[in-house]
Amino acid sequence: MAKLMSKKTKEIVQTVTVLVLVILFIIFYIIAPLVNVPDLMARPEKEEFEDPEYVLANNPSFFVENGLNPDTLTLVSRDNINLATLYFKVDGGAFDSALGLAVLVHAGDTDRTSLLPYIKAILAEGFNVVAYDQRACGLSGGIWHTAGRYEADDLVDLVADLNIHEGLIHPLIAVGFGVGADAAMKASLDESRIDRTILISPFLTGKRWMADRIEKTDVFEIPFANGIYYWWFKKISNFPYDRTSADDLVPLRTPTLLVLNNDALESEAAERLIEITPKEILTVKPYPASEQDLENLIVSALKEK
Repeated sequence: MAKLMSKKTKEIVQTVTVLVLVILFIIFYIIAPLVNVPDLMARPEKEEFEDPEYVLANNPSFFVENGLNPDTLTLVSRDNINLATLYFKVDGGAFDSALGLAVLVHAGDTDRTSLLPYIKAILAEGFNVVAYDQRACGLSGGIWHTAGRYEADDLVDLVADLNIHEGLIHPLIAVGFGVGADAAMKASLDESRIDRTILISPFLTGKRWMADRIEKTDVFEIPFANGIYYWWFKKISNFPYDRTSADDLVPLRTPTLLVLNNDALESEAAERLIEITPKEILTVKPYPASEQDLENLIVSALKEK
């Protein structure tokens, strides 16, 4: 009898253990990702933008209130997302013509209003400026952020649109921040009309971007979270690309200033990019001590011949 009870107890324990493991698997790898992926990679007001009729007006009032008078442009991406775009021209009384064109691509979790100090500083040096809200940001459409791939396509489309409407001026310098820098880097590989790029704190790979998203959003941490969340993101958003790693990086072909903090400079991705890109193409500088120093660095780089 004792042996029989012991056998039954063992079977119960085994059954309970299997059920617990199944429940934990469902919680960790199905429920948690489905709950957390929108927090990681969708805009906060995701539900509103699921309605195709919902479009925000490209309102430039923030910049007008800050003493600027931009032209409003609405770029439609190749997947039919409206990108709220502004074109700032230099003061005709101070400059006979613009010395070039800087396209500013803001960081993730921000919008074009974050670029105001840079816009003013660059205009003061005689460069026209284009600034726009990236997809899933600000007044632009779209639900999902990506690691710079679709954002790069948007930048390529913007350059083509500027060319068609005679707004393209050379040198054309793409200045990107965070994932906006990844967009500028990827776009420069596809769009030869981009003369130079200034990359401020790019992630360089999809793996580093995903790790940053998990850290910043403080979502429920699970084993193998980086890969699991990205897998579910692809399923939910229909994003077709795999995460990139350092091995997927290719040499840059456009003259580029890369600005990274010390930790990022020591990453495998940064070391790989520096190794494979010709030294005459890539200049690397550490992230400045202050935002004013960063502004000065960007302006100085724009003016280089």
